[in-house]
Amino acid sequence: MKRTALVLFALASMMITDIQVTGRAFAQSRCSLTEATAPAVRGLKLGMSVEQVTALFPGSSKRKETKEALAKAKAASEVVHVTFEPSDSGKDQNADIVSFSAGFDKGRVIDLSVQYLGPEWKNVDEWIAKLSETFGLPGVNNWQPGPSETPNKVLRCSGIEIEAAMEGGGGSITIRSTENPNDSHDRAREEKKKRDFKP
Repeated sequence: MKRTALVLFALASMMITDIQVTGRAFAQSRCSLTEATAPAVRGLKLGMSVEQVTALFPGSSKRKETKEALAKAKAASEVVHVTFEPSDSGKDQNADIVSFSAGFDKGRVIDLSVQYLGPEWKNVDEWIAKLSETFGLPGVNNWQPGPSETPNKVLRCSGIEIEAAMEGGGGSITIRSTENPNDSHDRAREEKKKRDFKP
């Protein structure tokens, strides 16, 4: 009888511990960042207009291809990606950056990427720890393996996705919006089509 009671007590203890650990892991994995609350990387942020990004990189207007891409980004109905040189910002603080890039949809930034020159990180988890500390992001346990062969991990949040990767020893960060402001309009249009359809 005592033996059965001990076994039942041990099983109950393990189940309670498992429930607590699972609950803690679930709570930690939540990331409520949205496009509006996403971190800015050296001033570059989701939702910025072409004009705001151009003000960050005033030297970009001197290069013909960048100037043309920015003009296209203002008017295009498809996503336009523009790459900026660190020197375009005119700031010495960007000397440790290889490149900035921004994807524009209807004149606003929907994704951005920054690739750093160094220092070298031992692994992607060490790089994520630095990003989490700097930008107040959830810790490395909340990031999942990424889609590419490059060592990378992804943090999925309420309205954005953040990818940390190792490239040539240095790190990179990419922040993408997963919100689509046109979704509600598209859904409303589809519903109206369904209501108005005459079979």
